[in-house]
Amino acid sequence: MSNSKSIRMAIVDLWKFIAAVMIMIHHLYYLAPAFEGKDYPGYFSWIYVEFFFILTGYFTYRHFARQDSQENIVRSSLSYTWRKFKPFLPYTTIAVTLQYLLSAPYTELLQGNFRKFLYSFADYPLEVMLLGETHVSQQRLVPIWFLSAMLIVFPLIGLLVQLKNKYLILLISGAYPLFYYGRVTLGNRVWPDDLLRATAGLLLGVFLCVLCDIVREKQMIPQSQNAAKLLTAAEIVCMLLAFLFIIRADKSLWRVIILLFAAGLSVMLSGRSLTAKLKSPVIAYLGKLSMPMFIWQWVTATIVIRLGQLVPLPTVVSVALYFVGTFVISAVSYQLVEAFRKKYQTA
Repeated sequence: MSNSKSIRMAIVDLWKFIAAVMIMIHHLYYLAPAFEGKDYPGYFSWIYVEFFFILTGYFTYRHFARQDSQENIVRSSLSYTWRKFKPFLPYTTIAVTLQYLLSAPYTELLQGNFRKFLYSFADYPLEVMLLGETHVSQQRLVPIWFLSAMLIVFPLIGLLVQLKNKYLILLISGAYPLFYYGRVTLGNRVWPDDLLRATAGLLLGVFLCVLCDIVREKQMIPQSQNAAKLLTAAEIVCMLLAFLFIIRADKSLWRVIILLFAAGLSVMLSGRSLTAKLKSPVIAYLGKLSMPMFIWQWVTATIVIRLGQLVPLPTVVSVALYFVGTFVISAVSYQLVEAFRKKYQTA
């Protein structure tokens, strides 16, 4: 997620798209038996969720740093939460509905077991409202735990970033991720770890933004072409090293990968590196598709699985349908949602 009022940076959009594709690669274990229980290249790419957490935390602080400090902080936090998560609802509502319909126990229904069939939809309202993380049962549309956990903790993050003392924000937003990442085994999905994990990633993004602001205010980095080149090299090395470690599934380096994300994003979002000059409407569009791709991938995989139950599909065909199908559905849904939004705004 990014601040819609900020200038789009093509390099950020590029990495958002790459991160969405990498998370799709991680979910290949769900798509085909050939990937089950195997550490295939890219399986470890679920850690790109941390990339999105950090990015969202960064832009959240940036948003509130530009707001009128006289506004009621509770109201502004709740209002901003609604504005940030409302765009997800058209995608998640349709995707969750389809996932429940695809996963429903129709055999039980045909056998007259109406109770079990109806019970299979018990969690549907919570998931549609992105509140699946408010209880301990497994969500049906697995990828949106990311949105659900973030939605629940987001108002608290909004309150924190509106504190008057910037250095207090820096202390809190730095101390919690340090404690969390130092103590946990990342990827543990036992409740309430998802909420704690989302909080750590968001606060790390807040910490980076505050720190970058302080560095900028104190003019600690010289305004020169050589400095820009060094920053560019540092950004590229950080992001590509993180990518390499993830492809190699070197799980022992997960803390290093998060540090690489943090360093790379700090330089990237500062606008001081040469990559900030990258401009491309195609990349910007791909960046916009990263969100619907994240939401739709699990439904697309389920559709491919159901198709494979009717007509046996080679693994390579299933994988191709998964990636192409997710991209096409995401593009079509994005165009429809945007067309409806524009029509509604002009009505």
